[in-house]
Amino acid sequence: MKAIVQELRAAAALAQQDSEFISAARGLPCAIWLQAGADPEDRVPAWAGQPAAPSQCLVISAPPDTWRKLLDPAPPPGYHSFTAAHRQAHGLRVKGDALAIAQALHPLERLFEILRGQLHAAPALLDRSAIAGHYATVDLGAASTSLYYETSGLADGPPLLMLHTAGADSRQYHALMADPGLRRQWRMIAFDMPGHGRSMPLPGQAWTETGLTRDAYLRTCLAVIRQVAGGPAVLLGCSMGAAMALVAAARSPDDVAGVVALEAPWKATGRRTPMLCHPQVNQAAHNPAYVRGLMGPAATLEARRDAAWIYAQGGFNVYANDLWFYSEDFDAAEHLAGLEARRFGVSLLTGAYDYSASPEDSRRVAARIPGARFTAMPELGHFPMVEDPQRLLDYLRPELDHIRTARGIA
Repeated sequence: MKAIVQELRAAAALAQQDSEFISAARGLPCAIWLQAGADPEDRVPAWAGQPAAPSQCLVISAPPDTWRKLLDPAPPPGYHSFTAAHRQAHGLRVKGDALAIAQALHPLERLFEILRGQLHAAPALLDRSAIAGHYATVDLGAASTSLYYETSGLADGPPLLMLHTAGADSRQYHALMADPGLRRQWRMIAFDMPGHGRSMPLPGQAWTETGLTRDAYLRTCLAVIRQVAGGPAVLLGCSMGAAMALVAAARSPDDVAGVVALEAPWKATGRRTPMLCHPQVNQAAHNPAYVRGLMGPAATLEARRDAAWIYAQGGFNVYANDLWFYSEDFDAAEHLAGLEARRFGVSLLTGAYDYSASPEDSRRVAARIPGARFTAMPELGHFPMVEDPQRLLDYLRPELDHIRTARGIA
């Protein structure tokens, strides 16, 4: 026990010297304490805060065996972040109200990175010069909109259309779009959904949209396939994008030449919470931290910050609106009926550290699609194309080759 307490004290001291943790925690009305076991004497102050009431003191307590896993640089799934541990770690308890936890989520996630020794970033510049940006006016039936999209690779190659995660944009795919091997084989296209990234909201919907429906999302994706990609496309989607890639294949197979679904959910209930767009919670700090906890521990600090930065730039209520489709609307058991992989290849790849769309969930999805292929990725989490794109490519290339063979693409 004493050894664990000393390790927690050392990590807390490092946190209090960490520029990101200090910036994230500055102004918090609550204190943050770590506690090993049940003895209050073993509490370790991580942040003093300005506690005005006992409910504003966040106390994270866990038995020694749990702390040992949380302090491990390569923890098992469920112990790799604050939000994962809050849901899954044995015996871990958080004393404090939901609002205080949401307000402190950014420093809490950074603190748990520090606990397992992730102290320094190693910045590396990604060469994006092969990626070109464009705008297209897209007819959505009832309305038209101006969508931003990016391309790389062969001008006349088979289209590989990339669908971003909820609340994010096409920048998640930049490392894949810059890859020389993929550029020699594909015409890669990634677009920002309306209201995301560099696409403005649909006319009249800024600040007022209440939720992304399955039909509206499908209509946008099919419009991009037909009007931007110019015909059937292989769909590479992640999370929300994975669910939609499978829905598009089930509902409109003539528009789809194959599917690779990263982090495909079965039915991801519970991800949409009031704290995602709460007037007393900083959306630009909380929402990136909410998804940062879904990343695997092997992701570099720089990759974690890049993934979070994209979310920090999301518009008001955009992430929560997307989760209407992902967490409330989509149900693989119902919406993928009739989908099979005989017509084109369907592959699912899921990171072991993803607790939103777990490997078990994706395996169930694959089992529902005759002929579908499934692979678990032990090192990765919910954002593999940002966490470690080169490791993802080890899994992705064989699936894309399988689709090319199934479709007779040279």
